Amino acid sequence: MTSKLVKKLIGIAAVAALALPLAACGNASTSQGASSGNSSTGNVRTINAVTGGTPAPFTFKDAQGNVSGQNIELTEAVFKKLPQYKLKWQTAEFSSLFSGLDAGRYQLAVNNFTKSKEREAKYLFSDPIYSNSYVAVVSKDSGIKKLDSLDDLAGKKVIVCASGCNIALALQKYNTANPDKASKLTYSQTEGIDAIRQVENGTGDVYLLDKPTFGYLKKKVGFDAESVDLGDEAQSTLAPDSYSYLVFPKGEEQLVKDVNKALKEVFKDGTSKQIDEKWFGSDQTPTNVG
Repeated sequence: MTSKLVKKLIGIAAVAALALPLAACGNASTSQGASSGNSSTGNVRTINAVTGGTPAPFTFKDAQGNVSGQNIELTEAVFKKLPQYKLKWQTAEFSSLFSGLDAGRYQLAVNNFTKSKEREAKYLFSDPIYSNSYVAVVSKDSGIKKLDSLDDLAGKKVIVCASGCNIALALQKYNTANPDKASKLTYSQTEGIDAIRQVENGTGDVYLLDKPTFGYLKKKVGFDAESVDLGDEAQSTLAPDSYSYLVFPKGEEQLVKDVNKALKEVFKDGTSKQIDEKWFGSDQTPTNVG
């Protein structure tokens, strides 16, 4: 081998050695940017979404054990517009949904959530996913003919969930602030049709539930209990803004931004309307969002 050839090979090796740190820096940059997901570079982030799987028609498990319902279909429609993310469903007890967000096990919770000051202090919320309202199922012997405010529930036995759902929390807060007008909360491990049956058999005087749920159960199962619409004051006490939301842990600001953008597209193209009419019997798409 000539000295000229040896010098040439040494020069090539030196250039290659200099290029290695540059390549390593480039790989590190790509890895750091993958945390938010980027479909154009092939990086797809898995989003672990959790639901309690109850109550229907918002979220439930079908005959095959898969999660289904309005909340589920709407969330899936949103993520179909977000190729940088892969949605993975998990289920847990309702009481464990927020602690799972706190622990980082889930990046998204989907369970017909409303806002509260306490929740807003700890979590991030999407734009409203649909408008909501409540109805009261009352026993024939309850004497309840109107429900303009929660004062009308004074002394009445109200069936509420035992897992800390929206209505139970609102009634607990009201009773604490208004002890002379407090209702008698009867905690139940079951919701929906089972709670309505408890009103029918006299275990409770009244059961408050989402109007879409009431319509869904009336059509699917049927029951004899009477219903009373809530007045504006009662509605606003139970749910001040009458909307439901998706919930995220703090730190997921980019995910919230992406979801809100896709949510607006789902509203605009009519997908939300189709899903609502399928599960609620009417379009509950928010009309004053973006």
